[in-house]
Formats: sequence, C-alpha cells, structure tokens
Amino acid sequence: MMRVFHRCRFRLSKQAGVSVSLLLAASFSTAVVPVEANFVLGMDVQGQRLNLYEDCEEGSVTCDNMLLVAPDLQRLWHIKPYDKSIDKSPYSVKLYPAKTKHSLCNDGVTPCGFQGYQFEGNGIKGFINPIDKKIHAGNEWTLDGSSVTYKENSTYLPLVSQAALIDSKYTASDKALNKSYQIARNEVRRLYGERMEAGLKQEQIQWIKQRSKECGANAQHQPRTQAEKVCFIRKNDSREKDYFLWID
Repeated sequence: MMRVFHRCRFRLSKQAGVSVSLLLAASFSTAVVPVEANFVLGMDVQGQRLNLYEDCEEGSVTCDNMLLVAPDLQRLWHIKPYDKSIDKSPYSVKLYPAKTKHSLCNDGVTPCGFQGYQFEGNGIKGFINPIDKKIHAGNEWTLDGSSVTYKENSTYLPLVSQAALIDSKYTASDKALNKSYQIARNEVRRLYGERMEAGLKQEQIQWIKQRSKECGANAQHQPRTQAEKVCFIRKNDSREKDYFLWID
C-alpha cells in the first residue's frame, strides 16, 4: 500500500542473533538492524530485490535513521564504467543509509508533505519516489545515472539476515519450477507433439542462460549469494506463469 505520510515506529525488540549489526556505524549514528520488524518497503527491480528499513521514535514526522539494503546499484544499473569481468563475480549486497524527504511548510523550516526516501553510499546517491514507484539513482560525483520503475512487494525476502529463510525459499522455488516445467513439457508433447516439446526445451535453456545473466550465477547456472538466490526466486515465480502459454 502506497504511503502518503511516513510514520516511523520504535522497535522495542530486535531479533538477537542478527547481530550482523551491520558494520554500518561509520555511515550513520545509529545502525538500523535489517530484520522484518524494521521492514518498511520491498521493491523488485529487474528481478533483484531492494529492501527499505527504518527505526525511529513513534510519532516522528521525519526519519533520518533508515537503511536501504540492495545489490550493488552501480553494477545493477551500470552507473559506473562497465567492466565485462564484473559479470563473473557474485552480486554483493550493499547497505545504503537513507532518510525521508519532505517538502517544507510556508515557514521554510517545518516539514510538510512526504515526498519519498533519499539514500546514498558506495559511490551512489538516489531517491525513491513511492508515488510513481520509481527509483532515481546517480553517480555520487558525476550525477550520471538512471531511473527505473519498481514493483512494490510485501513478501519479505531479506538480503542480509536470515540466510536460512532464503535458502529454504530458494530450494522450494527451485523444486516448484522443475516440477512445473516437467508437467508443462509432458502436456505440450501430449497435445502438440515432440516438435513443440523440443521448442519448449530450447526456450527453457535460453531462459536459464538469461536468468543467470540478469541475476548472476556460476558456470552451472546456480546462484552463489543471497542476492542471487532472491533474484532466482522472483524469476522462477514469473517463469511458471509462462508455461501456461505453451499448454494453451
């Protein structure tokens, strides 16, 4: 659900075990622990997941204690000079300090209308606009950048903590995809013959290669990091819907 006003909440409890506490203290005064209790917004962009977290006192109009957890955005949108060798390395998760942005009232001081979220770090500056569901990001020094549309997603898929949760979701997603593919392949062969079945098989191979290119993967087209597994989960969900087109 789109937010018109931003109301920060104070979390009394943090999940003890996630002490990954994220080595962010150098970036801002109070590190936001990226756990589901602090989760504000999930965004899917090109199969990749971006998560926004906050931890501010209840009733606050503005919030400067926020965190965007995402794959390397410079790499994702090629904001820095492109290096072909980078495609061979795993997608790393980056932490971007963030805060709310408001227009000012007539007195020029008091925050009025909520506009979105600003974030920066790792050589990048950006803005999340929840009204048109766009993320604007640019190089911190040259301001060269791009704008992409995101799809809001309330399903919680962490990128830093709860690795076991992602592993289990990925395993389930992988099994569901393989099962759906086999069912679709058998149905296509039964209804349309071996030639159409071969076409589906060839398309599946090309899709697997494209998924690896967009999400990142090893030579065997297997994900290596949480970020890549989350991307696989999103891609797999979309792919299962495509099988119905072959059957129909």
